[in-house]
Amino acid sequence: MQAEVDFLGQLHHPNLVKLIGYCIEDDQWLLVYEFMTRGSLENHLFRNSVQPKL
Repeated sequence: MQAEVDFLGQLHHPNLVKLIGYCIEDDQWLLVYEFMTRGSLENHLFRNSVQPKL
């Protein structure tokens, strides 16, 4: 698990947000990435799609 987090922390590319922190407790992970001022990629890709009603 630690190797994956270390790898993510070393990635640097203009199109990727930076990993700025993490917490691993038992089998749960919390990854903290830099804030995206223009919203997430998911919002840009799916903002005009019809959402199914629950």
